[in-house]
Amino acid sequence: MFLTAALAAPVTGAVAVPADLKDAESVLAYIQAHPDDVALVTQGISHNADRLAPVASAIKLVHLAAYADAVREGKVKPGERVPVALWNSYYLPGTDGGAHEAALKRLKPGASATLDQVVSAMIEESDNAAADLLRDRLGPGTLRKIAQTHVGSYTGEMLRAFGDCTLPADTCLKNYVKAGKQVHLTLPAFARQAAWTATVNRIEPGVLHDVLAGLRKDKTASRHLEWPMRQPGADPGKLLIGTKGGTLPGVISEAMYTVRPGDKPRETILALRRLPETTWYSGIRSYAHQQFIARMATDTAFFEKVRAALK
Repeated sequence: MFLTAALAAPVTGAVAVPADLKDAESVLAYIQAHPDDVALVTQGISHNADRLAPVASAIKLVHLAAYADAVREGKVKPGERVPVALWNSYYLPGTDGGAHEAALKRLKPGASATLDQVVSAMIEESDNAAADLLRDRLGPGTLRKIAQTHVGSYTGEMLRAFGDCTLPADTCLKNYVKAGKQVHLTLPAFARQAAWTATVNRIEPGVLHDVLAGLRKDKTASRHLEWPMRQPGADPGKLLIGTKGGTLPGVISEAMYTVRPGDKPRETILALRRLPETTWYSGIRSYAHQQFIARMATDTAFFEKVRAALK
């Protein structure tokens, strides 16, 4: 998440924007109109699977995979205590849509949280501070091995792009955490933020699909990804969902697996980039991309329609 007041201002000189993303059909229409700006990877469809794509917070699947591996190998324990003061030191106010504060409100950790609670905040609220703390705890090289590419730090990249730090992003993060003083950035308008989002949190969608498939089978990881099933009204007996999405200006992504009784599990990666401002806003309000993936999993005719559109 990267939602700020700066995004409310219209971009002057913008070209006409496409229709809103309001439902599954409109997402399909957008995909048909902008195939080069879309990646879709699922069983039976592999569209732009091997081209690096910005996926915003869906990259946190890589952090989760590294954590699950470390737990399984005994390198970390889920009950390991993490000082909340340390966790807070990774937080860059105004850059995560309120995720960090929402996580602390839900968890009410006191002076310390468990490492597993930090991971839950990374997945459920999409707390960037939690992701950066975990990245440092496990080592950036561990994430690179899983992602098959560099996985940057959220705070470090933002400080370098929009703050006064001219050093490498990892050094910016290290110095920020060491200083222990939160900084409030003045963020630019949508167009400049969108240009930056195209350069960060990039991964091959095909690789991310394989990571998601592995996480579905892992007890530690699936417990975190299936958090929506613990919400009121969810019925895992009809459709079980494990998911991690992400939004940054101009980017909407979703990594979701679905399991229906009697069907084989389906893992899907959807990444939309270079979305015009109005289109992007409509998508993050409607969650049409999630409706699109769920419909592909439950409506065979719609799935075939999507596959035919990308041939």
